[in-house]
Amino acid sequence: MRLHPPPPRPLRPLRELAVVAVTALGAAALAEVVWVLAGSGLTSVLGRMPEGPSLRSIEDLLPLVTFLVRVLGTSVAVAWLFLVRAVAAIAFLVWLFRARANAESLPPVPHRWFRVLIVLGWVLPVVNWWIPKQIMDDVWASSRPGGVRGEHIGREAHSGLIWSWWVSWLLGSWMLPLVGVLLFAAGDRNSSGGAFWLDVVTLAPTLAAAALAGTVILRITKAQEGRRTRAAGLSPP
Repeated sequence: MRLHPPPPRPLRPLRELAVVAVTALGAAALAEVVWVLAGSGLTSVLGRMPEGPSLRSIEDLLPLVTFLVRVLGTSVAVAWLFLVRAVAAIAFLVWLFRARANAESLPPVPHRWFRVLIVLGWVLPVVNWWIPKQIMDDVWASSRPGGVRGEHIGREAHSGLIWSWWVSWLLGSWMLPLVGVLLFAAGDRNSSGGAFWLDVVTLAPTLAAAALAGTVILRITKAQEGRRTRAAGLSPP
């Protein structure tokens, strides 16, 4: 008896997850802007700590209280920034898991990486410089009209939009911060002005990466939703 392959799984809705992911990325980008423009970071505040405070009178408590209020306020801002970043990362990964699952049911060509690398690929040293992009490349190639045109998904034409997103993300998240660490290690570590301008320079590719990531999400979502709608229209009620 001849065995037939199981029918492809139906595509699951993606639009709601895309809206949440794009909104979260926008909130994270706004948080980055507020953080940079509102003032220097916690290290700058710590650098202004009063040296050897005297407590001989009640007036001597004022510098210490002012310092503690600054530290508390900056710590809350840091915690808020990391919380917004974490929510954006989770929303993006949830969307990517659904988009990848849908993409796997479209073409007969397998993707290059296991699903577990959708998360681990961002944190594993060295390989996190290319695995996430290749995962997104595969989802893009599978989701676009016509799907994968060859026999190997890695040989498909890559999207310039994804390239732009990935280069911007690498610049804002890795390359420029690393350059800043090296510069401050070799120079004045207490220069709050230098730290501020480094944050400003790093902000540009960070915002570009958020905008481009949102565009990639919407483009893939539109392609998959279109194919899901057409497939549902051809299916019997």
